[in-house]
Amino acid sequence: MRPLWCLLLLLLATTSLSPAYAKEVFEKEIETLREVYLVATDGNDRDVRKASKVIRKLEKKYPGHPLILAYKGGTLALRGKEIGKRPLDRMRETEEGLNIIDRAIRKLRSHPGDYLEKVEAQLVATYVFVNLPDAVFHRLREGRHLLKQLLAHPRFAEMPQGLQAAIYFAAAIAADKSNDLHLQQHYLKLTFETDPDGENGKKASAQLNSFSK
Repeated sequence: MRPLWCLLLLLLATTSLSPAYAKEVFEKEIETLREVYLVATDGNDRDVRKASKVIRKLEKKYPGHPLILAYKGGTLALRGKEIGKRPLDRMRETEEGLNIIDRAIRKLRSHPGDYLEKVEAQLVATYVFVNLPDAVFHRLREGRHLLKQLLAHPRFAEMPQGLQAAIYFAAAIAADKSNDLHLQQHYLKLTFETDPDGENGKKASAQLNSFSK
């Protein structure tokens, strides 16, 4: 057992962390979560479990944080993309994930964090809503509503280029799901022009090239 004075020093050290340091630590943890989440969205069981493990640790550290809840819901919900495989199990997990995302969005209304945290949580939800089969889960309309808010965000121009491009690319997906080819191409062009060297920019370029063939 540690001496009492040692525990006291440890307590003082953790309580005296600067807000800037705490924010930096949180951002690094979220970056790790983003990485495992993106892999998990392919629906592989092992990758989903890995993402869930990271999320459980962050939930204990930041209970009720809407961004972490959004990623938790997304990890489960996007498994419904492949609804033909084990349909009942996947539908159950997807519905559970959607409920968690709904809770995350409600929490955003009173969340005191940085505006980018809110934008990221909304974007995670948006990608889930526009990627799920709408005939089964009926979330495309809600995804379009979130996109409208994100595109009209008063600080949109200040956002990192990669984030802007991710929003534009989500809008292109939603337009595709709505069978609006003109709007889809419009947002694909904006995605590429905003971040040509980024992952979404490259995907947008490939899709635009496929239209010209």
